[in-house]
Amino acid sequence: MDKEEIKTFSIITLGECGVGKTAIIKRFVDGKFEDYESTTGVNYSYKEMLINKKDKIILRLVDTTGQEKFRALTKSYFKNADAVLFVFSLDNKDTFYTITDWMELFNNNNNREGSIPKYLVGTKNDLKINVEQKLIDKFVQKYNIPFKSTSAKKNKCIDELFEEIGKKLYLDYISNLKKGDRRQSQFKIQSTEKKISKKHNCCSPEL
Repeated sequence: MDKEEIKTFSIITLGECGVGKTAIIKRFVDGKFEDYESTTGVNYSYKEMLINKKDKIILRLVDTTGQEKFRALTKSYFKNADAVLFVFSLDNKDTFYTITDWMELFNNNNNREGSIPKYLVGTKNDLKINVEQKLIDKFVQKYNIPFKSTSAKKNKCIDELFEEIGKKLYLDYISNLKKGDRRQSQFKIQSTEKKISKKHNCCSPEL
């Protein structure tokens, strides 16, 4: 592979408005925390990562709106995701109960063959926890999905989350490539070493 070519993996975040999807992405990409307004379209952020101290990849982080009126439009972004984060706020139990709806919506609109990495992500663990651990444990067991408890404000488990996903995506890619798995042609190649943030209108997705 050409030295300048870097594999790009797309990770989409799904969840209700205000759960902190934008905050965890910005903390990872820019290393800072702010109070962000709710996303009304679809935002893209890119960050380069180094795997095993030698192999570069780019994570394309897709920040989607949680607003009901945009869900039909944002479904078009689901189809080529390489990994998905189902995000809820640990201080708001209602956002946890909607995760199964987001999972169903995603599963019905993702075109990847086989399984892809899926994570349950609880945000705002620096606040009062209103989602009982037993509920989370039951969900994790039922759907066989890893859970990560995070705080963008306190920078807890943010880098670890995305680094774990990035490494898994890359190692799966290499493993399947060695097996001659044609599905790997679905992964994009991008020649850039810059962090980029983009914002797109829901009605005109970049696919």
